[in-house]
Amino acid sequence: MGLSLEVGVLAGLSEHDPKGAEWFREDLRKLNGLLKQAGLSPHAEPETCPIFSVDMIGYAGLHYVRRLAAHLELRGELPDPGDDDAGNDPVLLKYYKLLNSPHVFSRLLGRKLPTRQFDHLINHSDSEGFYVPQDFADVLVAPPELGVSGGLVGSSFRLLEETGKLAEAINLPIETDPDSDAVCEAIESQGEGEVTWQRYAMESHPCLQLHRVALPGDLAF
Repeated sequence: MGLSLEVGVLAGLSEHDPKGAEWFREDLRKLNGLLKQAGLSPHAEPETCPIFSVDMIGYAGLHYVRRLAAHLELRGELPDPGDDDAGNDPVLLKYYKLLNSPHVFSRLLGRKLPTRQFDHLINHSDSEGFYVPQDFADVLVAPPELGVSGGLVGSSFRLLEETGKLAEAINLPIETDPDSDAVCEAIESQGEGEVTWQRYAMESHPCLQLHRVALPGDLAF
């Protein structure tokens, strides 16, 4: 099963799936209930606009890039390039555990790494949910009764910043086309290459895709 990121969901549904558009409008209403609770502005999703969609390397791509971020946050250094077991990496699992225990996170990282600089990348649903074009520090956690898809809402501005930091850490030019021959060939030889980002190709591709959809705009995804 594939995983896609899409900007302009409502516009696409309005044109091709009116019933789906009605369902999505209700989801946006729930999203705005959460934004209001957080003291943020409501999100106004346009009914007509250009639609932009990108494909990830399945769900596994998220695990690769999140593992990389977790190591940089908790250990302050790059790990070895990831493999198929990236989602079970002990450092990534520790990050998830600390997210559920914020006071422990603060106490453990207080002097060394106080920024929690990758929460909007790591603390989000693997399969559904929203990033909105507003700048806020903490990922929004929706109470179950609101029924917000994915339960977690991130800031696209913070995601843009976080993916930029990851790209810098592996010397990845952020303007690189993730679907270019260079990236595709590097993916086939994960862990090899003369340039750092080539060795982290499975991390680079999702990083670039996330960065592309997080570029400033007026749409949620």
